[in-house]
Amino acid sequence: MIVGTVIGARIGHVVFYEPFKYLNNPIDILKIWEGGLSSHGCAVGILIALYFYVYKIEIKGKKWQIIKHHRQGHSWLQIVDRMAIVVALGSIFIRFGNFMNSEIIGTPTGSNCGVVFVGTKIQEIKNRIPAVKMISIIDQDANLNTNHPKLTLEIQLYERISSLKQATNILMKNVKPLLLKKQKIPTLISTEDGRMNIIKTSQGYKGYFKMNGIVRHPSQLYEAAVCLLTFLILMFVWNKKKDQTPHGLIWGLFLLFIFGSRIVQEVIKENNVAFGNDFVLNQGQLLSIPFVLLGFLLIRRAYLKSTSD
Repeated sequence: MIVGTVIGARIGHVVFYEPFKYLNNPIDILKIWEGGLSSHGCAVGILIALYFYVYKIEIKGKKWQIIKHHRQGHSWLQIVDRMAIVVALGSIFIRFGNFMNSEIIGTPTGSNCGVVFVGTKIQEIKNRIPAVKMISIIDQDANLNTNHPKLTLEIQLYERISSLKQATNILMKNVKPLLLKKQKIPTLISTEDGRMNIIKTSQGYKGYFKMNGIVRHPSQLYEAAVCLLTFLILMFVWNKKKDQTPHGLIWGLFLLFIFGSRIVQEVIKENNVAFGNDFVLNQGQLLSIPFVLLGFLLIRRAYLKSTSD
């Protein structure tokens, strides 16, 4: 299931979100550490992995035979039902991890209620300049009644940077362009003059850059809350009848809640890639529709089966 999760999530991102990028550089498909995983592909990968767990395929001559694997004594749909419960639980931590990494950020709230995501920008600076020891937000404007609060970014260089000239050259040449450049999804808005104050301290040289933040929806936490609610509902349904729960009911509820909410929540999320930007519904919403329909069918199937029994 772990293998199916990783492979499915990666292939899903490649096929659904950035196919042209990876067609030009196929070797980049293996670079999972650079990011790019799809929850829709993950769901498909899990289903396929569990299918091969329950059944086995034998090849005899030119014929493919699918043979039931009775070791566990459960059907594929029963296994999927049980896994849906823990997948909902695991998804809570995944979305919280996205929040801590400033990934899958929400759209601007247009008010002072929300979160300013700075993690992506900080990591970008660290990756570009080996001389950076630590980056942090040290203060902000006391007046937070704005959707663009004023922030001060503190950049501390390693002690080996021995002169003000060297520190100034590093920060102005490497950091300033990153802070001022236009981004597809800007997490921070720099001030117009872009001036940086550089001082010498006992810990080495430090640069201070004034900028404005963008207050956004913490969309990752919204999704984590939906996953938590889904987990509790699935546990409640399972505890009522345990093994007597109609097959497919829990999986159907999972699809309905998780991907149904995804269609709604995509409205307040920034698109991570440009693919599908011109569609009425974005790629995440379009991919969620078949899962929601499948959820309805599974719930209906479970209801009809329970009433007939």
